[in-house]
Amino acid sequence: MSDKNDKLLEDFLRDWLECNTVCDLAKESEIMRKLKELKGWNKVDYYMEILPGADYVRTQTLNYIFSSGITTGSINEDVVLDDFLYRTNEEGVMNLNVLRNVIGTAISHGCCGARWYKGNIYQYEPGTYKMLKLRNRDGVMMVAAYIVAEDGGIVPDIVWNEDEAFSFEEYEDIIRYLRDQKIILLDTADFLNMRNDTSLDYGYSPLLHDTLRLDLLSATYERLNYDVRYDGPGRIVIRPKSGFMSDEYNDISTSALMNESVTAAGKRLENVKKEAARVGEELKKSSSDSVILLSQAFDKEITHLPRVTKATEFFDWLKNDTFIIAQDFGMSPSLLELGGISGNVSMTSIIDNAVWNSIIPLREKYATQASPFLVNKLGVSRVYFDMYELHQQENENTMRTQIVNIMSLLNAMNDDNDKTRPEALQLFKDFGEMLSNNIHNENHKLEEL
Repeated sequence: MSDKNDKLLEDFLRDWLECNTVCDLAKESEIMRKLKELKGWNKVDYYMEILPGADYVRTQTLNYIFSSGITTGSINEDVVLDDFLYRTNEEGVMNLNVLRNVIGTAISHGCCGARWYKGNIYQYEPGTYKMLKLRNRDGVMMVAAYIVAEDGGIVPDIVWNEDEAFSFEEYEDIIRYLRDQKIILLDTADFLNMRNDTSLDYGYSPLLHDTLRLDLLSATYERLNYDVRYDGPGRIVIRPKSGFMSDEYNDISTSALMNESVTAAGKRLENVKKEAARVGEELKKSSSDSVILLSQAFDKEITHLPRVTKATEFFDWLKNDTFIIAQDFGMSPSLLELGGISGNVSMTSIIDNAVWNSIIPLREKYATQASPFLVNKLGVSRVYFDMYELHQQENENTMRTQIVNIMSLLNAMNDDNDKTRPEALQLFKDFGEMLSNNIHNENHKLEEL
């Protein structure tokens, strides 16, 4: 066989192998491809968009944080605070809602900015501001200012490394450079960098620390949606019929194929590849009532390979999607009515414990950052979230009130009826001792009611 025929046969075998893989139309899903490409805050945005429970958990967390309201602890100063909180800025957003959104974004993304401008605050998403660090003459590194773009968009890349602090002498040169780049320089008193971890410049997103579980959730939801739209048969193996490279009725021998022109052989092979692609595409998107026509290029025997893993197997696991996100946000699942509760446990006690261990720490984390910022601008003494009234404590006070009422009735019985006087007197003493034990701690000090 000539070298030309050897080359033709080699090319034919390579194309034939390629033809066998054309029918495999599976490819990486759109969601998983995007999750691989996206980084940082863009990836967090995508998680918040595609995961059904993400926005719900964040909203409920904010509802609990703000449930008791914001106060200064002073009636007169509360008037000043309320006037600010319920005033709308020039964008038409109430300052209270701006503060709420800033904290919500800090919970999911790690940080969010609030800018003071003409008596109101404005939200700055992560990436739309940066901090300018300065090492002063005493060698202490400090945040000298914040920078934002004039158009409010993403702050452009700076020619220096923002993680490095500048010397005091370089500061004036930096200011001139920023102005040339249409970047606004903001005093630290006019900008609040709200973070979920104040030890980090921009906090951290808890969603980026749980990408394995969240990617699995995303892929499972996508697969379920695909299965609903396309009730496909699974994997199908179709064998080419013997002599598939023949014309419509007669097989072509190998020698005839080798003597055939390269153009004709290539055209014949291309037609077979197109037919394989057509059949594969129809099978992939077929449903249980589809009709698919096969040409004479394929054998009548078709092999069906069932799926190894079915998306429906993840139904039970998907029930925990909000549970997983609640864990990421530091929110107690019991407050969202998630997770199982075993044993004879009072729901009142569970809610109180969840609020005490989850919500109150979250409140303190963000209130301690917002308070100095607002105190400086509003002239009030402090700003904090009002105290949460524990339900368990309310139940105890109700019980104490009932005991006092019973003692009052016993006292009346003692005065009106000589026959019941000894018994009423003893019960009066018993209830009095019970109440005394309840309102004193183990050190015999009065408990705060």
